[in-house]
Amino acid sequence: MGRSHWFNVFAIFMAMVLLTPLVSSHEQETFNVILVEDEVRPGNITDVAFVEGNGVVFRMRDNAENVSMQVRVDLDQDGLFNGSEDSVSVWLTRSCEIDENGTLVDESCAVSHLLVFGNTSQGTYNYQVERLVNNSTTDVWNHSIVVHADIHEEPGQPNIGDCFGAGCDEESDSDVIIQQTNSSTESKLYAVMAISSLGVFMLILSIRNERRIINSDRPSALQESE
Repeated sequence: MGRSHWFNVFAIFMAMVLLTPLVSSHEQETFNVILVEDEVRPGNITDVAFVEGNGVVFRMRDNAENVSMQVRVDLDQDGLFNGSEDSVSVWLTRSCEIDENGTLVDESCAVSHLLVFGNTSQGTYNYQVERLVNNSTTDVWNHSIVVHADIHEEPGQPNIGDCFGAGCDEESDSDVIIQQTNSSTESKLYAVMAISSLGVFMLILSIRNERRIINSDRPSALQESE
């Protein structure tokens, strides 16, 4: 096996090891908002777990006759709900008719409205839900959505209010979790270093072995003189 082949194998292996993430990134989560006859459940979304990159799905669950609802979100935060950058749903109904193939008879019919916030959308967004009965407005509800920053803190770093230094002998549960996370990260780094060292050692052995074979195939000076 040639030296160049071993080098290529080692390079691919190292790329795979180094590109493997040690920390998982935030996965998108979807928050459900239910639209019923007399209210929006929940109305205001203020949970700190709702961060940038998450989504909200508004689901129509009003069982009254001839009822429809529309959701309008003030995304440009100008106090209005009809801007070109705002999110405005179609008129949502409790159910949509489908044919024998499972296709919507009316393509504009919808029972829910999904809104996903971008990765730089931290802030407070007002939204409005209008309820129609027989094409007449009966209710308008106004609420807000608070999108928090998606902060990934480095393990082992003290947070605001944490106790460290003299006088902090007792470990809290959060301190134990931080230490365990830090230990896990260090273990992964040590494993990467060990594997890398082993790969370098194997590469050196391969090169030496290849040189030994090449030299053994060459005729000696005595053989050349004969």
